[in-house]
Amino acid sequence: MKNVIVLGANGDTAKEIIARLLTRGDVVLSLFLRGARRLRHVRGDRVRLVEGDATNGADLIAAIKGQDIVVSTMGGMDLDVKTAHVVRAMEEAGASRIIAISAGGIYDELPEPFDAWDKSMVGETRPVNRRMADLIERSSLRHTILRPVWLTSEPTEEFELTQKGEPFKGTETSRASIGRFVADL
Repeated sequence: MKNVIVLGANGDTAKEIIARLLTRGDVVLSLFLRGARRLRHVRGDRVRLVEGDATNGADLIAAIKGQDIVVSTMGGMDLDVKTAHVVRAMEEAGASRIIAISAGGIYDELPEPFDAWDKSMVGETRPVNRRMADLIERSSLRHTILRPVWLTSEPTEEFELTQKGEPFKGTETSRASIGRFVADL
């Protein structure tokens, strides 16, 4: 059994990941969020709800102890700050594997004219997402940083991967495809 914790577990993308992880018989899930009552409908002997704040190191350490994989679906203009807390908590708790969702464009990999349009739409979130990725990349953690663009609620689980340094392909990513990719990973 793998112990997996999903940070930011009440978000739309997190819910797609959780649904697919629950179909796997080899995963025990911890769902970390503020206001755990919002996920009280997600039950089972392999599910644990953990209420906490991602800016509180003690909350994170307690939640991450014993986890094999940390999945961060958090967002916000303080994502870099929260990620710094997560990295420290993981290192202190002895967890070594993180899958984090960032955003396309953080490495200037989006082709024009899509890149200029995306920058005009996302404003200051791109630098915050880049700082988040930099924190993880500089850490001792084994990591996968996902960089989706323009999330949709389409049910398709198809996706196309580009590696860091390659030009990005496409303009939209379904949350369902992220859920499938993370569950398979």
